[in-house]
Parts: sequence; C-alpha cells; structure tokens
Amino acid sequence: MESANGSPTREEFRLVLSPDREAGWRARHALRQRFSGLLPRTTLIDLISVVTELVNNAVTHGPGRPITLALVLGGETVRGEVDDQGNPAAAIPQIREATEAGAHGLELVEKLTSRWAVFEGSTHVWFEMPLET
Repeated sequence: MESANGSPTREEFRLVLSPDREAGWRARHALRQRFSGLLPRTTLIDLISVVTELVNNAVTHGPGRPITLALVLGGETVRGEVDDQGNPAAAIPQIREATEAGAHGLELVEKLTSRWAVFEGSTHVWFEMPLET
C-alpha cells in the first residue's frame, strides 16, 4: 500500500465487540465494509478467517467482557490483535491444551499467519500476516 507520492501508507482499524454469539459475524461484516476495496481478495478472506477464529475463541473461552480487535496495515504486513480481557491464569492452560490437542481453529490461525502468539501474562493474542498483492 502506497500513498500518491509512493511512500507506504498505514491503515488502522479498531472495533470493540460485545462477547456474544454475533461477535464473529459483526467482526466479519466490519472487516468486509472497511477493507473490501483496499485489500486483495485472498488477503481479506484470510484476515476474516483469522479474526473470526480469534473472536469466537474469545467469546467461548473469555470472561464475558468486551473484546477489542485492532488492526494495522502497513508496508507488506497486516498486524492484528484480539483482546478479551481474560484471566491469563485460567486461559493460558486452555490455549496450551488446545494447541497441543490440535485445535483446528488454532491450526487455521497458524496456517494463515506468518506469526502469532499471546502477549505474556495475558489473553491478548497478536498475529501478523503478509499483504498479498
């Protein structure tokens, strides 16, 4: 993504979601509205898949507090974060167990992102993925 003068542009997006059954749908809808003309189709599909999985995990396993989605598009990457304000003492063992047990949703996140992790001492997940051209 470049500006008119050829320098890289940076797009930021932030969305706060209620932790209910519709959160994944609302996130998908907002991403399509905001980025459908800005991102290549395959990147948008992958981004929607990753965000939906992480938001749905936050709804299912989180403490029922608002979920924050933040995205930054710049250069050649998309960096995203999903934070459910959860208790890491309870959530980290669940994340570890799900990863070790081969949870299919987290396998999807692993496959579609170049990197992802949980901020230490939190349930705040971050990821990076390339901007396909």
